[in-house]
Amino acid sequence: MDSIAAQKLSRFGLSADFSTCLVEFENQDGETARLTFPAAQLQEVIGLLLQVKQVHGEKTANDQTRSVLFAEQIGVLVQPEATLLDFMVGGAPLSFAISPEVTKQLLEILKQRLPASPRDKLPVSAQKAIEDR
Repeated sequence: MDSIAAQKLSRFGLSADFSTCLVEFENQDGETARLTFPAAQLQEVIGLLLQVKQVHGEKTANDQTRSVLFAEQIGVLVQPEATLLDFMVGGAPLSFAISPEVTKQLLEILKQRLPASPRDKLPVSAQKAIEDR
């Protein structure tokens, strides 16, 4: 198997009919080269890249045991069949769908582990007044 060594990533995108993904890069000789793969494999490629990111983080960080992406913004849409979570990471949207059961688990975990908000420390009558607005 031949290795492809990219010196610099130039651009990426989709073909006009959205069936093929394209990654254009500058190779070690300074020439432009392309990597293409079927868009149907995009989910698998993203999964593999996230695994590589995890391994890289484990091997290069002395005291870290996991590599994480930090979301700059989040959007949430709750539907009867799934909760959709949109995270903005490095200017790119990452979308996830989770089942109602996982949504309930996540909600319970957050309730248990997040510190109480200042509003939660108010007397019940004050909380009710805020909710009635």
